Amino acid sequence: MPLKYVIPTIETFGKLTFEGKDREVINGRSRIATGLVYNLLSEKQAELIEVQIPARAGSKIFETDTEVELINPKLEPTGRSTGDEAIASWKLTAENIKKKGDK
Repeated sequence: MPLKYVIPTIETFGKLTFEGKDREVINGRSRIATGLVYNLLSEKQAELIEVQIPARAGSKIFETDTEVELINPKLEPTGRSTGDEAIASWKLTAENIKKKGDK
C-alpha cells in the first residue's frame, strides 16, 4: 500500500512561531492562486519549515514570532529525479493556521 500522507503530532514540530508569508502557489494554466505558503520556525526541527494552506483560507497576518497552530496538518512524501539520482522530501500542508489559543 503506498504512503499517501502522515499526520504529524505536536511532538513533531514542538512550538511553532510565525515568520511570514513566503509565496503564492499559482495554477499554471489559469494563473489563479490555489495556495499560500508560510514560513514557520519549528522548535523541535530547529529550522524554518514551510506550510501550504489553501487560498480559500485567506491570507494570514500575524506578528513575527507569534506562536501558531496548524489545523489538520499533513506531511506528504515528495520526490523528483535528478538524472541518475532522486531527491526525496516532505510537503507540509494544513487546512488553516491560527494563533495559538484562538478558536
